[in-house]
Amino acid sequence: MRPRLALTAAAVTSMIVLAFCIPLARLIQVVAINRALDAAKLESRSLAGALGAVTDTNTVRQLVQQTNAGNPRPTAVYLPDNTVLGAPIPVDAEVELARQGRSFTAAGPKGGRDILVGVVTPGEGARVVRVRVAGALLNRGVHRAWTIIVAIGALVVVIAVLLADRLGQSIVTPMSELLSVTRLLQSGDLQARVKPAGPPEVEEVGIAVNDLAERIGDLLVAEREAAADLSHQLRTPLTVLRLDAEGLESPMDRVRIATDIDRLEQVVTRVIEESRDGSRHESRPGQGRSDLGRAVRHRLTFWSVLAKDQGRRVSSSIPNGSQAIAVSAADLDVCIDALINNVFTHTPSGAPFSVDVLPAFNRRWTLVVQDGGPGLPGDSLPDRGTSSGSGTGLGLDIVRRAAESSGGSVSSGRSLDGGARIEVTFGPPGGT
Repeated sequence: MRPRLALTAAAVTSMIVLAFCIPLARLIQVVAINRALDAAKLESRSLAGALGAVTDTNTVRQLVQQTNAGNPRPTAVYLPDNTVLGAPIPVDAEVELARQGRSFTAAGPKGGRDILVGVVTPGEGARVVRVRVAGALLNRGVHRAWTIIVAIGALVVVIAVLLADRLGQSIVTPMSELLSVTRLLQSGDLQARVKPAGPPEVEEVGIAVNDLAERIGDLLVAEREAAADLSHQLRTPLTVLRLDAEGLESPMDRVRIATDIDRLEQVVTRVIEESRDGSRHESRPGQGRSDLGRAVRHRLTFWSVLAKDQGRRVSSSIPNGSQAIAVSAADLDVCIDALINNVFTHTPSGAPFSVDVLPAFNRRWTLVVQDGGPGLPGDSLPDRGTSSGSGTGLGLDIVRRAAESSGGSVSSGRSLDGGARIEVTFGPPGGT
């Protein structure tokens, strides 16, 4: 913005300066020419008046010598017998014209001017006074005046550009601060505020941004409180489930269900804590660390029981060793559960599925979940909140955000059995 304002000021001021200086420069030149010609005319008329009263040739010669002494304008007098006194300027057609008693200005050599005055004395014949004005005299002082005009014009343009830049700075500086604050707000720093400054319009925008930040903060606080209250309400049915689990006859079932209830309580507790203090922010690449293979084995232990009850065939392929990824263990468990839960929700009972861990490029690891169901509509991931079944449509979006936060990605396609194939690539710890 500042360069544009400066360029605009320079262009407009330059046009104004040119519109003023060009006529002024021409006027100065005309004044200089007229000044030089007026001085020459005055000399020629003065000498012509003296010649009208003097007839002696010697006296005329002395007058001409006195006129030429130290004078930059050479003067010549033509006697009736064509004798030339003073400057050696030969007789020409202008002299013959002036002998008729006429006074006029004629063109001289090299851009100069000649002032000719005819003096007719009865009985003596016609004499002519000729004053030559060189071209340099006609333009004396003109170039110096032009230089001053150009310097003043350039100074005016520079001052205009500086003033425009100063004006642009008074607008750009608060706008830059406004941009910085909005980017901080975009990154999640809701404490960032603008110091309203600049023109009234810009200042009003800063005040509006501050009010918007306050409003967003209030809405987030209300949302966190509502989420915390809703999560807290889940404790009551969890307590009932725990009591029901303790009443089961099978010790294995009691332990299995109690373990699942404990995990669910941990998730609810974490949601309440993060909602209360607002500590949950979008993860950056490289944050968190977990073992993908270990997490898959652990969660398959739980889901294999349900798969057996529904007659589903479950297969998995997990390499030996550690598969470190940049996702926390809790978030990774949520991702795995969301992917497998989609299989149980959107495929008929008995449909097989597989969970594989494959190496990817640049120390990344890919989690592949395939099923034998009807597949995804268009073989593409649904939009957030969109579900073709009874789900919320948030599971795959949770997986996508977790993968992208680690520097990975999510893609979908069709499995060999004709069902859905979801590939989730996780980045390594440290974001490398």
